[in-house]
Amino acid sequence: MDFISWSVFGVLCILAEFAIGSFYLFAIGFAFFYPALADYMGASGEIQIAVLLVGAIVHSGIVMLIRKRKPAKPRGKRPSDIGQRVEILEWMDESSARVSYMGRQWEADKLRAEMPDAAFGIIHAMHGSRIIITTSEAEHITT
Repeated sequence: MDFISWSVFGVLCILAEFAIGSFYLFAIGFAFFYPALADYMGASGEIQIAVLLVGAIVHSGIVMLIRKRKPAKPRGKRPSDIGQRVEILEWMDESSARVSYMGRQWEADKLRAEMPDAAFGIIHAMHGSRIIITTSEAEHITT
């Protein structure tokens, strides 16, 4: 292949990276510029392919090392949600309810089943998409 073909494949891989977002295609796309440079310098086709493979392996290894060093931040609920007031829309049974918080409806569970039913609750914890609430201010302060 020639300089232009290698360069076009590299640009296409880099552009495809925008749709995927893993950075591996970016690394491989960047590696396509090495055989383009080798072609420009007059290397044979076998050398160009070998340079592409080495470049792709090295660049992918770099991406892997960067991703290993910088762990992804867990996507949890904001700590500021704890202690916020929720409106109880409907009690489903003695320990679960449907509540309104920040303009959305959530499923909620009482911290303890023996707590009294109320029209409002306080967020004690969040587990996935469920909110754990207390139905009295004193309960929230003591725990």
